[in-house]
Amino acid sequence: MGAQRRARRLPCDVGPAGPWSGLRAAAMAAAMAAGCTTAGAQQGGGTSSDATSAAADTISTNARATEKTSTSEGTGSTDTTSGSAGDAQATTGVAWAQRLSPIVFRDVNTLTDVLMRLYKDDGSIDESAAIEVERVLWIGKDEPPPKVGKGAAPVGANKGAKADDEAPLHVNRRLLQLVVKVTEHFGVHEVQVISSHRGKARKGSRHRSGEAIDFVLPGVPPKTLAEVLRTYPRVGVGVYIHPKAQFVHLDVREQSYHWIDGSPPGRVWREQAMPDATAKDRDAAYSPRQDLPDGA
Repeated sequence: MGAQRRARRLPCDVGPAGPWSGLRAAAMAAAMAAGCTTAGAQQGGGTSSDATSAAADTISTNARATEKTSTSEGTGSTDTTSGSAGDAQATTGVAWAQRLSPIVFRDVNTLTDVLMRLYKDDGSIDESAAIEVERVLWIGKDEPPPKVGKGAAPVGANKGAKADDEAPLHVNRRLLQLVVKVTEHFGVHEVQVISSHRGKARKGSRHRSGEAIDFVLPGVPPKTLAEVLRTYPRVGVGVYIHPKAQFVHLDVREQSYHWIDGSPPGRVWREQAMPDATAKDRDAAYSPRQDLPDGA
């Protein structure tokens, strides 16, 4: 409303009552200088404050500056501040993306890494950065990147991805978003990846479909990392606590499931579910905006 009101010039003899009563004297003087009268406002049973509103655009620069510090009677707000507020609102959507620091994704098995920013300054995902992460996570594997069938979209890719003949498997973009989200939460700028794609993983494994990652954050205990991840909707979170295998598993799924596992490396025989009474409601209330970093 405020921005629209400033962009539109009202005729000096017609105008609705506005938040200008605190400037009657200055505005009326401006109206007189412009050759305007209060007759038009009074025809509708209005008061002199109606004419004051109509003459708003003729107020001097000093009067406008004064008005910024006043409030309208009964509303407690002013309209001239809406321009700067609108400018601030226009940049809010990208400010969070602009302040994000680059993150190093490092595969601890091959010691290859990439420095990347997942988001562009406008808040959209930078596909070139995501592809670099995929490349690093495949370097040194004993098998080529898995393929999907002809005419099918990449497994694990975002919804709406275009089909491509023999398209390579992609890391699920939401999965990458959540990893970036939790690194920003802890103020850490390195992700140490234990495992991501595993083409030979058991059937049904989200590692096989590009929807899971095992990782640690330097300086953050796995249990602490898992505690935060369990507050996210529609995720699978497993915390592995054996002295020789301490890391966190994260995957994306429709219904959240959490577990703890004390098995030694290469074995799964001590997995125990961690019930969460709030998970169902959290999943139902999911919004894609929740995948963005805190403060976005």
